[in-house]
Order: sequence, then structure tokens, then C-alpha cells
Amino acid sequence: MDFSTNEVSSLMQSVVAHLEGCVYSCKADESYTIQYISDSVRHLTGFEANDFVNGRNRTFSSVIHPEDRVMVDSMISSAIKSNVDWDVEYRIVRRDGSPAWVHEHGRGVSEGGKLMGLQGMILRIHDRREGDNSDLLRTLAAKSAEIEESGNEIDRILKSLNLLAVNATIEASRAGAQGAGFAVVANEVQNLAVRSKSSLSRIQSLMREFRKLLQF
Repeated sequence: MDFSTNEVSSLMQSVVAHLEGCVYSCKADESYTIQYISDSVRHLTGFEANDFVNGRNRTFSSVIHPEDRVMVDSMISSAIKSNVDWDVEYRIVRRDGSPAWVHEHGRGVSEGGKLMGLQGMILRIHDRREGDNSDLLRTLAAKSAEIEESGNEIDRILKSLNLLAVNATIEASRAGAQGAGFAVVANEVQNLAVRSKSSLSRIQSLMREFRKLLQF
């Protein structure tokens, strides 16, 4: 079955709208002036397509989260210079002020070796980034805190062992053959070693949990 250009365009817009995203074409100028953007951008950003065309009311860069703009511009510029496609994930700020994560795939369009414009697709991935990843990060942060506390305990134990070792050396030089008192020291060192082993076991257990989480 053959499709006309209009039919293919209509099909593409229908697919992108269903995925909550948009397709665009823009100039290769400093502002990436939008020449065409599908109507489905309204569902993605809350703004109408006409707001973006020719920079009428805003550029698309203006809806990119301020903290992500430099990164996005850098990645796209680098891809253009290397003549490769780009894939970049970043946040946008919707018309109602709410943030949303998007994934953009695009490429430069050249004629006669000269860059004429850019074309691409932007899809929302908000639920994936704000759902699964945030839960995972919170879990990792909690486990990290437990590891840090266990590490602090080991540090305290090692300092105590070091102090005991110094004291034992001093007492040994004083006691000569009379070493009965060192039994107490030896017993304390043994107790500290047991505590150290317990902390190390806890760290090993936490690290196993980390490996499982990283395979999530």
C-alpha cells in the first residue's frame, strides 16, 4: 500500500500525540527558531503550536528547565559538529508551572554540506523518571546512610585498637617479665575485634543489597 506525504505526516502526528510528544523542524540559528511543530505540543507543554512558530510568543528553549538549558544546548551543538544524531533527556516547565521529563531525538539537515536546519521528536518520559528512579534513589540514599554509619563505627574501633596497641607497647617495656596484666588488654582487643567483624558483616550485607538494587 502506498501512502501520500500528507497521509504519512498525519500518521506520524497521530502516533506522536498518542505517546504524548511532538515533532518539530527548526532553523539552525542561535535561537533554533521553530518553523514547524505538531499541534500535540499543547498536550506536552500546555502551549499552542502557534506560540512557538517563528518565535511568535516564545522559543522552545524557553520551556526547558533553566537548570538544564546549558546541558541541552551543549549536547545538541556537539552532535551537530560531529554530524551525528542526538538523544538527550531533560526537564521542561509546563504552562501550569509543573515540571516534566522529556526525551529528545534529533538530527541536523544539510544541503550541499551546509547545515540548513534541525528536525526531531520530543516525547514525555515524566512517569518513568519521577516514579521508578525517584523511589530507587531514595532507597539508595537510605542504604548509603547505613553504610556510612557502619564505616564510622569501624573508624572508632580502629582508633581504639590503635590506642590500645600504643598502651600495650608502653606497658610491655615497663613490665618486663610481669605480664599478667596484659590479659585484660588482650581480652579488650578481642572484644573490639568481634565488634569490628560484626560491622564488616553488616557492610557486606548492605553492599549485596546495593548490587541487587543496581540491577533493578
